[in-house]
Amino acid sequence: MRIWGLVLVLSLAVCGCGQDAVPAAQEPVPVVSSAAPAPKLVGCKVGPSVAFTPVTVGNLAAGVAGDGPVGVVIANTMDGYHCDWLVWADHLVRSGVRVAVFEYGFPPRMAGIPTMLERGPEEMMAVAAELRKQGAQKIVYAGGSLGGSVALATAAKPEAQAAGVVSLSGGLDGQAETVKTLTIPAIYAVAEEDTSGGAPALAKELHAATGDSELLVYPGAQHAGGMFIDDRYADKLLASLDAFIAKV
Repeated sequence: MRIWGLVLVLSLAVCGCGQDAVPAAQEPVPVVSSAAPAPKLVGCKVGPSVAFTPVTVGNLAAGVAGDGPVGVVIANTMDGYHCDWLVWADHLVRSGVRVAVFEYGFPPRMAGIPTMLERGPEEMMAVAAELRKQGAQKIVYAGGSLGGSVALATAAKPEAQAAGVVSLSGGLDGQAETVKTLTIPAIYAVAEEDTSGGAPALAKELHAATGDSELLVYPGAQHAGGMFIDDRYADKLLASLDAFIAKV
């Protein structure tokens, strides 16, 4: 009798639980998105406050500011980031030019120069496509130091549809053959005492190899974006770049 009583109690317990329980297959399953959040530009602690609008460009953190038919895409130095370009970006916006800044989608030092010259142009062209989507009709590719080299490599590609190219303290050994193929105007700017990889000599060599180009040489040793904060010539540099962009 004790055994049958125990069986009866267990049977009633199982039946009672079964009436209130929801089968596992019918329980709601939480939806978890596997998509990573879009990368965003970090905030800048110094420099003009440029109202960049975050844009999604593949895996790149990018931002766009300004308006107008001409757009400028700026590539960073080896170790720099978009905050290095705030002075110029602010000036471009005030001058009625669109500007796009971005962070490379891969660490430049880890990737190496050959990869930079291969993937960097792909990224610049993707950002340029975003500028065109927003209304830019002409694109100028620009950059400083290694970014200047990436800009030159980008502008030399027919699919980039470049209207012009700006290299600040940029250029690499061997790029003379690349710039010989440029069919658009170029401008090279460098400080005469810049010792970063022989920038002055490279700028002169690339200027000589480019069919339609200007060479700007200034005093001091400022490098890339740092040239915009040298009181001795910053205004002259900005004015020269304005004139260059106006004619593309």
